[in-house]
Amino acid sequence: MSKEYPMKDKANTYRTYSTWTQRRVPTTYDVATHRTNYDIGERYDGVVPRLATSPDLPLPKWYRKYREGSVVQGEYPDDFDDWRDPRELTYEKYNKLMDQRERTIETLYEQAEVLERETERSDDPWLEFQHRAFLPLRYPFHGLQMLASYLTMVGPSSTITSATTLQATDEIRRQERLARRATQLQKEFPDRGFAETEGDVWEEDEMWQPLRKVTEQLLVEYDWGRSFIGTNLVLKPLLDELVLAQYSDLFNKNDSELYAQVLDNFYLDADRHMEVGVSLADYIIDIDEANREVVQDVIDEYYPAAHEAIEAFEPAFESIPPETMAFDDVLDAVDTKYERRLSDLPVSVPS
Repeated sequence: MSKEYPMKDKANTYRTYSTWTQRRVPTTYDVATHRTNYDIGERYDGVVPRLATSPDLPLPKWYRKYREGSVVQGEYPDDFDDWRDPRELTYEKYNKLMDQRERTIETLYEQAEVLERETERSDDPWLEFQHRAFLPLRYPFHGLQMLASYLTMVGPSSTITSATTLQATDEIRRQERLARRATQLQKEFPDRGFAETEGDVWEEDEMWQPLRKVTEQLLVEYDWGRSFIGTNLVLKPLLDELVLAQYSDLFNKNDSELYAQVLDNFYLDADRHMEVGVSLADYIIDIDEANREVVQDVIDEYYPAAHEAIEAFEPAFESIPPETMAFDDVLDAVDTKYERRLSDLPVSVPS
């Protein structure tokens, strides 16, 4: 006797994902990043539908003011859902990539610890450079981490917030490695103030104050669009080019090749961040032509302060290290690279 099976209710059988409307099978990247934000429903109606709170409480008001009320024009979130990370990084792909890079950095640190053991002198001016001009970088890197984390909280789509989450994680990598280097030097030279006084340098040394000022200004830039543009299209690319690419050359000149390779490793992350920034800015401008003026206005506003911040690093290249570099050449290299980065957008670099 044949066995009868109950028929499935075709009306209640999903052929694909409930929020996926495109006529194609979603990729792994699509599944991992499409409309996963807890604070955005299937269609946003102005009351942050997935927050289990009254729309009149402070958090929903914050989203309405600084996300939906952003100077960046568009229909939230629908206009922003279609932006995609150019490299389509998922959490799984990111972990595999970073596992490779972290193994490389770990090997470099182990080599440096062995090769430099008992070879560094307490009177070596290169130690002064590291204390005054290198190790305090973990403070502005922490600022960049907080900026990326804020964009993760307030970004208008989960594809955007997925990218900024990975960016914030990259900033943590830098901080951790700088802290480890400071601890190494503290053990070797306990009387030099390593790992204990770099915060004082960050807060008091004249070289760092323009960078501290513009970083803190961006930290209170709550409009998601303005925060994104000021961070990813102005301050971060200028600073990364200076303290990763140009510092790498400086480290090589001062016989610190292994740590130069660490900076080169970090630069791979910075390159991805800039690629994301340019891609998203281009997408924003495509949404509404009025956004081109928004992007240009924010660049014009933050560029002078950000450039002043990198100009203040002249002593790091010309007077602090044993082997110096001409700072005019350093600035030319930074400016040329920055202009090349922005050339893919219909905006101009302030003169």
